[in-house]
Amino acid sequence: MSLLPLTTLGTTAAAQLRRRQLVVISTGMGMAILLFALPQFLSNAYQTKIATETLLYMGLAVSWTLFSGFSGYVSFGHAAFFGLGAYVTGLATQRHDLGLVAALSLSFLLVGAFASAVGLLTLRLRGHYFAIATLGLAEAMKATVDWGHSYTLGTFGFALPIDIVNRAQETKYYVMATFLIVVVAVGIAILWSSYGLRLIAIREDEIAAEALGISPALTKISALGISGAFTGLFGGLFAWTQGFLTPEAVFAPRWSLELVVMSIVGGAGTLVGPLVGGLVFYLLPEVLIENKVILQRRDELYLMMVGIVLIIVMLFAKQGIFGTLQRSRFWPKGFRL
Repeated sequence: MSLLPLTTLGTTAAAQLRRRQLVVISTGMGMAILLFALPQFLSNAYQTKIATETLLYMGLAVSWTLFSGFSGYVSFGHAAFFGLGAYVTGLATQRHDLGLVAALSLSFLLVGAFASAVGLLTLRLRGHYFAIATLGLAEAMKATVDWGHSYTLGTFGFALPIDIVNRAQETKYYVMATFLIVVVAVGIAILWSSYGLRLIAIREDEIAAEALGISPALTKISALGISGAFTGLFGGLFAWTQGFLTPEAVFAPRWSLELVVMSIVGGAGTLVGPLVGGLVFYLLPEVLIENKVILQRRDELYLMMVGIVLIIVMLFAKQGIFGTLQRSRFWPKGFRL
C-alpha cells in the first residue's frame, strides 16, 4: 500500500503531507526504540508484567479501531475474537503440541477467517442494529466451548504446557511490544492508503460512498477480518502470558466494552487515540495500586474510576483526548493519525 493517495493533491500539498508522514515514521521508530529499552528502567518483574499487560490493552484497542474506529460500525463482538484466539493458541499448544509461533499464526488466520464470516452475516445491518447483533457473540462462543467440553475441558479450563509458558517476563514483554508495533504499522498503512479513505468514506456517509463506486460490503468485511485477526492474535498472546484459560476469563463481555471505552477516551476514529486510551485505562489503576493510593483493586472502585474518566472526557473532550487535539487549530489540516 502507498502511504497516502496523492493524485488529487497539488504538488505543494503532496510534499507537505509526505514530510509529515516521514516525521511520523521517524518519531514512531524513536518510540519503538524507547519501548524496547523500557524494561531496563523497570525495577522488578512485577513492573515488567504490568508493562506487558498495558501493551496488550493498547494492542487490543488498536485492533478494534482497525474496523470500528475507521468504519464507524461499533462492534461489541470483539470479546468473541479475543477468546477464540486465546483458545486456539491454548488448545494448539496443549492438545496438538504446536510451538508458540505456529499456534499464534493459527490464531491469527482462523480468527481472521471467522471474523470475516461474521461480517458476511451481520454487516448487512447498520448502526445500532449491527452493534446489537454482535453483542451476544461472545456468549455464544462461551456456550460452544462449554458444549465441547470433551475437547476444550469446558468451564474447568486448562493450563498451557509449562515449557511454552515458562519464559522470562522480559521475553514476554518484548514479544508483546513487537506485535504492538506491527498492528500500529498496519493501522498507519491502512489509514494513509486508498483503502483507509474508503473506510472513512463509509463512516461519514455510506450511501454517498457507494454512489462514488466504493463497495461497502467488501470493504467492511475485509476490515472486520483484519481487525478480528489481530484481536485473535492478542488473545493468543494473553493465553501465553497467563498460562491458564477458562471461558469465563476470555469470553467475558467486558473485553468488548473496555475496547469501546478505551477508544472513546483516547479518540475514536484515530489511530493514536486508542493507544492513549489503553494506556490510561489500564496503567492508571495499576500505578495507584502500586503506590498504595488504593490498597485493593476492588471491582466497584475500578468501575467508578473508569466512569469518572469517561464522564470527564465526554464533558470536556467529546472527541477523546487525542481526537480533540487532532481537531484543534494547531493540528495540520487534513492530516490523519
